[in-house]
Amino acid sequence: MSDNAKCTFGDNLRLLENVFIQLTKPEPKLIVGNDVAIGRNTIISCKKLIKIGNYVRIGSFVQIIDHNHSFSKNELIMNQEAIIKEVVIGEDVWVGSGAKILKGVEIGRGAIIGANAVVTKNIPENAIVGGVPARIIKYRL
Repeated sequence: MSDNAKCTFGDNLRLLENVFIQLTKPEPKLIVGNDVAIGRNTIISCKKLIKIGNYVRIGSFVQIIDHNHSFSKNELIMNQEAIIKEVVIGEDVWVGSGAKILKGVEIGRGAIIGANAVVTKNIPENAIVGGVPARIIKYRL
């Protein structure tokens, strides 16, 4: 955790082996709700805000990241500025193993993210998504 980092965990959090939480500058804030389970070898990397709602299940080897780097051709990659946008995961969401949830994404209540999906855009409530990039397959009934 870096300076100004804030981390809040709700009741009944289950973290399995080798979960890695990285809170780095400028002002990272991780908020995890009640009755959340986070699977083995998951990485949560936060520079601004990652919020995980109540009753969420996150599979193994998932990555949740609220930032990326710019990629101007006139600047070395190592010197590029970070692009930071919040990630919000609603209540009763299931994130399948190996999924990647990238910056600026909001996942609606009741959504299901398929295994190995790469989420680059907002996901509506009760949507079931999969693929790279993730697309809606159907909705929960």
